Amino acid sequence: MKEFIKDIKITKGQASSVSLAAIMAHIAAGFVAFIASRAIVLNSLAPFGLSILAGCPNVFTAAAATGAFLGYFFPAIEGGAFKYIAALFAVLSIKLLLSSYKKIIENPLFLSGICFFSSFITCIVASNSVSTQFTYCLAEALLAAGGTFFLAKTSKALSLTPVGLSAEEMASFIIIINIFLMGLSGFTPIGVSLSHILSIFLILTCAKFGGTLAGSVSGITVAFSFMLTGNPSGVTVGFAIGGMVAGIFASLGKYAQIIAVILSSFTVSLGVGLDTTTVSLLTETILGCALFLALPRNMGIYLGKLFSGSPRIVAPISFKKSLAMRLDLASNALSDVSVTVDEVSRELGKINSPDYTTVLNRIEADACKGCKLRLHCWESKKESTVSAIFEMTKAIKNGELSPEAFAPEDFKAKCLRVNRMGSSVYRHYSEYAAKISAENRLDEVRNVVMDQFDGISKMLRDLREDFENDERFDNSTALTAASALKSLNLRASECSCRIDKFGRMILELKIKKTADQRINKMQIMKLLSLVCERDFDPPVLSEAGNDIFITLNERAVYKVDFGAYQSSAYNSNLCGDAYNSFFDGKGHFIAILSDGMGSGGRAAVDGAMASGLMMRLLKAGFGYDCSLRILNSSMLFKSTDESLATLDILSIDLYTGSVELYKAGAAPTIVRRSGRTGKAESSSLPAGILRDIGFDYATIRVKNGDIVLMMSDGAVSEGTDWIRAELESAEDISASDLAERICESARRRRTDRHDDDITVLAAIIEKNF
Repeated sequence: MKEFIKDIKITKGQASSVSLAAIMAHIAAGFVAFIASRAIVLNSLAPFGLSILAGCPNVFTAAAATGAFLGYFFPAIEGGAFKYIAALFAVLSIKLLLSSYKKIIENPLFLSGICFFSSFITCIVASNSVSTQFTYCLAEALLAAGGTFFLAKTSKALSLTPVGLSAEEMASFIIIINIFLMGLSGFTPIGVSLSHILSIFLILTCAKFGGTLAGSVSGITVAFSFMLTGNPSGVTVGFAIGGMVAGIFASLGKYAQIIAVILSSFTVSLGVGLDTTTVSLLTETILGCALFLALPRNMGIYLGKLFSGSPRIVAPISFKKSLAMRLDLASNALSDVSVTVDEVSRELGKINSPDYTTVLNRIEADACKGCKLRLHCWESKKESTVSAIFEMTKAIKNGELSPEAFAPEDFKAKCLRVNRMGSSVYRHYSEYAAKISAENRLDEVRNVVMDQFDGISKMLRDLREDFENDERFDNSTALTAASALKSLNLRASECSCRIDKFGRMILELKIKKTADQRINKMQIMKLLSLVCERDFDPPVLSEAGNDIFITLNERAVYKVDFGAYQSSAYNSNLCGDAYNSFFDGKGHFIAILSDGMGSGGRAAVDGAMASGLMMRLLKAGFGYDCSLRILNSSMLFKSTDESLATLDILSIDLYTGSVELYKAGAAPTIVRRSGRTGKAESSSLPAGILRDIGFDYATIRVKNGDIVLMMSDGAVSEGTDWIRAELESAEDISASDLAERICESARRRRTDRHDDDITVLAAIIEKNF
């Protein structure tokens, strides 16, 4: 019962607060209408009270009508008040009559039409001068209709767009503020215009929180407004220039803005001549700047929300389809290039490849030219001659410099030019062998290039599939998130909310970097988790130029305690094993372990290259198989010496607990699930040996408390039984301590008197509370 009473009290308190806010809003609407009705333009026109009544939302119609009536009943100009009161009743009658037709009565163009005809007709009827009535009545009606249109646009924008205003909406809002300021133009205590002071304050505020566009628009609008109210040209020019320079210097901070505005005002004053008006303008500028400096922080945050531009929603559906199609075309084109290169190279090989028959012909022409036995040796005894040449080429292959010494004895006894024949065979066969070697090397290069084309083709195809199938966009949640950030004084210029095929949400927001900006990751996480009704991980922040990108991923079910430990062979400073670990931004923890061939510097280079390149490719979003293909071809092409490295990749889906293992020549991986261990082994080859290699693949499911242990081959020289026993008995231990224990135990257990690099990576799956 007490809880129920407590709830009732809270509800009454909230109702009282809402009622008070509603009363204040109606009073404000009446006050704005009163002030606007006293704004005199073109010496004798006061159309803006009608604009406020016609353009305000229906809920404020009564308050606006009352304020405008009082403003016209106590006229700011002599005579002519009756026509405005008549027009007020006409506008009020039409709005009340059509109040049930919401789509019509909320249309800015329709409301502008009501105001135009009401103003024009009452002006024509009340006018005494036939010669000038049409021109003045038309001008007044157009001004009234314009004010109505801008107010209706502003009201609609403020009610529907909590995250900021577009350029058009911001301009409308600034115009409405200027109508209010024109109503204050007659209030000049001690010779200083309150309207001018507030105009400077408006310009600086728009430039500070709305940027160059808002500053320039406010300056031009203020200048135009004061021109209509009959202010001197120097004043209007000063405000226009002030708005422009305030917007330009906004990025340098508020003090730079203030100095720029004061200097521009002083320059204009000097240009038009120092008199009472220009001195007053300079004084008003300084007072407006002082008011801007005195702006409380909370008020600044509120104005920042009000004047900030609406963020651009990034949801490129049509662009995504177009890009997917282009990626598909590019993938097919690269695949076709690879096939074409292979076909053309085979055909050219048939034409240009070195021929041993040509070598024999050249030897005959070179060594036997002019010999009396040439016809006998190359016609009737060709087989024995060619056989002798074969024997000499074998000697050349074995590194002999005088191949004639290895020719058959019967050939040496019959041949009149044995030494010359040996020299000729050595020269022409060496040229032939060099061409064969070059052809083989070119063939290797060509194969590597084709592998690269095929790998890139597969990468583009993978990207196409990701673009087409992986995500959809939630624009409503994106706007909600951008709006919520304003409470932390962070204004998003772009926002995107993506939901992948598993239903996981990713928020991406871009904000402008400012000098006094403070970003609290935990505040952002808690706020957006609340408004989006999702649990997010702490955001990832990245900077690019003057922009800060905030990315939040939905919190996963699991987290990973990851640890690594290494021991170099012979206590060397260089370790042939290399590893990397990272989160891919899509809910996966990925660890990569590579073991370069041998130990020392060369192995360290191979291991680091394999691990680093694979990490960069996977981070870029490419698939495992195509990344391996690119890595393999890169290692084949890296140098003429043999270069190879194993690859062991672990991928844990932190939302489902699914574990994927990819192995290329890697040592076994030990997995402990529910206290019992299992082993995943590889029969594939390391990268860098042959062109066509692939991963051995395995998948398992893990849960809270399970352990995955990856190792280089140095850790398993004494088998894996003892490692499995260590894992099964491990309790209340961190991943780092476990990796160190296994690594040090493996080093001590080695009995073959051979040292090797040892790396152990441990991943303990934990519940993500």
